Amino acid sequence: MNRLAEKIKAARLKAKLTEKELAKKCGLSVGYILQIESGKKIVKEDFAEKILSVLGEKNERLEQELPKEEVKTAVKKTVSKQNESIRNINPTGQWADALAGVIKSFPVTDLKTSKAVDHKDLPILSKKIDGIHADKVMFVRASDDSAKALHVRRGDVVTVAITHEIENGRIYVIEQNGEKQIRLLRKNGEKISLYQSEAGTPVLQVQKNALKVIGKCIKTEHML
Repeated sequence: MNRLAEKIKAARLKAKLTEKELAKKCGLSVGYILQIESGKKIVKEDFAEKILSVLGEKNERLEQELPKEEVKTAVKKTVSKQNESIRNINPTGQWADALAGVIKSFPVTDLKTSKAVDHKDLPILSKKIDGIHADKVMFVRASDDSAKALHVRRGDVVTVAITHEIENGRIYVIEQNGEKQIRLLRKNGEKISLYQSEAGTPVLQVQKNALKVIGKCIKTEHML
């Protein structure tokens, strides 16, 4: 385990948080936290700053992180363990299990511009992320506070399950008149009502065919 991983683990234990609780506070996956603390993954500077900030520790700068030789050693050990695991796998259906923990990079796109503004490296467990098939998940960053009453503020990253189906009273990423928005939807026959909050009156009511549903919002990661 490298020094930064030890620092993060010690700070977590000091804060009396489980790996799952820390992951939730940081907007990261528990698998990612486990990999960092075990030394299997070298944490990026911005992620380290975010985790340490949540734990009330002083942010580490890049020059304060691991010496290059220590980083190389950690990488070599990880690669060696992975190669050893691969050699021990029989040529059977175990390949699916071996690939279950693979890390995949997902772009985070700005809601208004649809341009990639960040990325998320996440472990794929049984081909799923947060219960969603990896091929059906996307991440968007809120561009403004128009969905603040729905607990989505500017800068927040929203996990979206790609679907065109509508469930009453759920929050969706939609496109209407060429503009992407986050709105709560309710169906009434062939008409769809759009809400900016869970209560109150709809801000707009349109015909079903005038609305493009991109996906259902599953989780919001608030920016600190």
